[in-house]
Amino acid sequence: MNLKRTYDEKRDFIRMRMDAPIRLVVGAQQRELNGRCIDLSGTGMCIEVDEPLNVGEEILAYLPSQQEQFAPLHAAIRINRQKVDLDSYEYGAVITRIIA
Repeated sequence: MNLKRTYDEKRDFIRMRMDAPIRLVVGAQQRELNGRCIDLSGTGMCIEVDEPLNVGEEILAYLPSQQEQFAPLHAAIRINRQKVDLDSYEYGAVITRIIA
């Protein structure tokens, strides 16, 4: 059996569905936003916030761990797509750098 592409999603990394709080730090003013991480993969994430962000914008993201044995994720991300609903904004982002 070829395990390389046996999963339904034909991506380099499988997306993990989640509904977890995320904190974002935006721009030189270091404006803090709270939102939700909707899914996470090895190279990116989908986030939902109540305020608009710009495609191409570099942001710091902090995703706390729900379990003690796993460290939180602190990363630099770049917004690469958006979906706007009436009362929320959903963004696809690329993880550009993991921050230790």
